Amino acid sequence: MSIEGSEFDQYGDTEAFGVFSEWHRQLSKFASVQDRLREWKPSVGDKIKHLACLVISMLDIDGIRVDKATQVTVDFLAEWGQSVHACAHRYGKTNFFITGEVTGGDTFGAIYIGRGRQPNNVPPDIVTALTLTNESTDKFFLRSPGLTAIDGVAFHYSMYRALTRFLGMDGDLEVAYDTPVDFTDMWNTMAVTNDFLNSQTNKVDPRHLYGTANQDVFRFPAIVNGTQRQNLGSFACALIMPGTHDVCLPFA
Repeated sequence: MSIEGSEFDQYGDTEAFGVFSEWHRQLSKFASVQDRLREWKPSVGDKIKHLACLVISMLDIDGIRVDKATQVTVDFLAEWGQSVHACAHRYGKTNFFITGEVTGGDTFGAIYIGRGRQPNNVPPDIVTALTLTNESTDKFFLRSPGLTAIDGVAFHYSMYRALTRFLGMDGDLEVAYDTPVDFTDMWNTMAVTNDFLNSQTNKVDPRHLYGTANQDVFRFPAIVNGTQRQNLGSFACALIMPGTHDVCLPFA
């Protein structure tokens, strides 16, 4: 098969932890091991939607975790999310959960969360942001109702980067256009930049998994005072930040 006819992308490779722009990471293969599909081709996109519905119908799952979610074209991921939720409804699952990994900064990740939000879509204050419904004015959203890409972040790298500072593990891990590292300021920022509306219930429902135990980047037994640092990190994730939290998806 020619490169033009391939179902896989051919746009190069990007190392896991180098400093690259978001569009570069979005287009390329991640860390030499994770190929991207050309999901923007209708024939490929239809296969992905069909396979997701088969998994729901045959394995009776209640949610899907999308690894490297921001490598998927955002318009397709929103169409796929709408398709998955519709399929789940057919099997009596009225609050199916789609969570995705977002490695980049908050400004880029916010495009994928819910109906999506760019800086010019941000509500003026937290009260406005947390009282929106799907009937609210479209100026606060990128996409129409139902076109939800991911319901929440599977492992919140913004929180991870802040935790590495808070726990004394790294003082210089950051990306551009991200949330502040102070937890209160971080939440106040996400509350307006992220669309936290639950597309199935039409209620505000923050469902990020912030993470000290649901990802492979934290290996606490290998560091000094690892148990104490894990407990403190879990405290910050579970008791300070509103969300689903990391006890729901043990991963490491």
